[in-house]
Amino acid sequence: MPPSIPGVDVFCDVLVVGAGPSGYMAALTLARYGVDLRIIDKRAMRIQVGHSSGLQPRMQEILQTLGLHDTLDAKGNRLSETAFWGPDSSGRLSRSSIGPEVTSPTPFPHVLVVDQGDTEGALDEDLKTRGYEVNRPMELVHYAYDSTADPHWPITAYVRNCSSGAIEVWHTKYLLGSDGAASIVRHVAGISRQPNGGEEVWAVADVWAETDFPDIRRRCAVWSAHGGCMLIPGKENGFRIYAQLQANDLKLLDAGTCGPFVNPSVTLPENSTLLFQILQSCICEIIAPFKMEINRVSWISRYRVSQGIVNRFTDPGHHVFLLGDACHTQSPKAGQGMNLGMMDAFNLTWKLALVLKGLAKPEILETYDSERRHLANQFIEFDIKFAHIYLQKEALGSPEFYAVWRQSHGFTSGCAHRYPEGLLTRSSIRARINQSAQEPLTPGKRLYSMALTRHVDGTVVNLYEDMPSDGHFHLFIFVGRLLTFAVFKALSNSLASIQSPLTYFTRNNPTMSNAFQFQNVADNGNRYMDLYLIHTSNHLEIEPSKLPKPFPQWASRIYEDVGGKGHATHGVSEKDGAMALVRPDGHIAMVTNLDNAKGILECLKDFMIDMPSQYNLFDTDFRGDQVLGNTMM
Repeated sequence: MPPSIPGVDVFCDVLVVGAGPSGYMAALTLARYGVDLRIIDKRAMRIQVGHSSGLQPRMQEILQTLGLHDTLDAKGNRLSETAFWGPDSSGRLSRSSIGPEVTSPTPFPHVLVVDQGDTEGALDEDLKTRGYEVNRPMELVHYAYDSTADPHWPITAYVRNCSSGAIEVWHTKYLLGSDGAASIVRHVAGISRQPNGGEEVWAVADVWAETDFPDIRRRCAVWSAHGGCMLIPGKENGFRIYAQLQANDLKLLDAGTCGPFVNPSVTLPENSTLLFQILQSCICEIIAPFKMEINRVSWISRYRVSQGIVNRFTDPGHHVFLLGDACHTQSPKAGQGMNLGMMDAFNLTWKLALVLKGLAKPEILETYDSERRHLANQFIEFDIKFAHIYLQKEALGSPEFYAVWRQSHGFTSGCAHRYPEGLLTRSSIRARINQSAQEPLTPGKRLYSMALTRHVDGTVVNLYEDMPSDGHFHLFIFVGRLLTFAVFKALSNSLASIQSPLTYFTRNNPTMSNAFQFQNVADNGNRYMDLYLIHTSNHLEIEPSKLPKPFPQWASRIYEDVGGKGHATHGVSEKDGAMALVRPDGHIAMVTNLDNAKGILECLKDFMIDMPSQYNLFDTDFRGDQVLGNTMM
């Protein structure tokens, strides 16, 4: 990436403002998809300790498709159970129950606790390998649509170098505001934020302590007459404390009055002595009669949380988008802030890439607001309800409390997120799907992983390992025992024809005659869709090269579903089969019968551009506007 030169205008396809988790996710995925981008952040260096820490199961699934999960898993701690503590009938603090942290089907049945600094570090390193890095310390001062500028770059952004004070002029096609709750992008866009709940003030700290509290290696929600707290174990016997501050605590903090004594063996971050005193006092009162003596603090902070959401996630021109805390904020109780923001980015960037490459109509960008605001509204509603119950100490152990807790599992894990009917989601299902199955194929929901035996080498793989986030759609053929049946032959003919949804929008030879090898099938950038064939026959009795076209070309994406477990999990009959069109973000766009390849193509035609061209899908020098110009000549 060429460096910014003061006095020289900068041009880029996408400018990302803010290098928090959502900004990093946006930049990293755009880089993977071959989009020219810049990312700026006003901080001189990225976060090193503290801040958001919990990666929910769905976020871990996404990180696996990015090849980053194992790196972060090695740095974190897995939360598998949650314990609830409150006063018993005699008023003594006791454990009321222990439950699983995650109940949704997922390869990652736990929350991964890893410092935000480590998460950003992994994303940062991957971004650098793709030739990009965060421009620091740089901040957006203002932006405007410029009708006098080159129409290919409609937005002019004014960026200040925080070190020199110089203002640079940057031109971009799209602007992403991932610059936090006080977003300058949101302010300039004139997008209003609607508070949806009361304001809360929390103290949070990453600590090490001597304690006799018995559940210190489980996530704990603790209520007592003195207030409530959450304890979240981290790596190497450390843990995080969340404590909601009371009115008297806030008065002390505002007055700046320190107590008489702080254990001199405790090393504290600068200007945090008073907050530490309050936190130590709070935690000792809440967990009494148990003891806790904090002896080390790596990070401590207080922050105000006001649950709220903006009235729209994009400007009217659909060239400016808000992500993460810039468009929604919530309390820390469900551990969602970082996850929701990163998934905002994951939803948006593949759409931007397809539009910029001239493959998709700009209308698909409107689905970012309809899909992500739909989920954000659902979560804010849950967060307010759960916060209300959380503050009612007498509700601990009540049927209402546990009903809300159980209902939240699929949502907080991210595994039950479902996008509404729209341009990219066909809610009607034209296939026989058993809705009582563990994870039935459902338009709008993510495709659940499964263990499959890969033909080319006999390796048992988790599907997400073979489903990289590369900006491609995925066409899944669940064929059961039908490999030798006429319906499979007819499907093969459809997929090998010039009307095939696999190749109809390809920018070069639509026959795709060259066989894809195992080692490069995931790297071939000359496609917009990957094909997966899943059957229940013995793979040792099936020779991929003898299957009808186009399947021999996809030998490394042919799998045996041993015992039909994957079919059953997804509600697919081995006698009937089914097809699922899966979007680049892993959510299902459409479910249909094996005889409806035409329906898949018609779905794609609603948002893809039917425009043959010599351009490569992921040629980073290619601009969508050039295709339009060439076509009109």
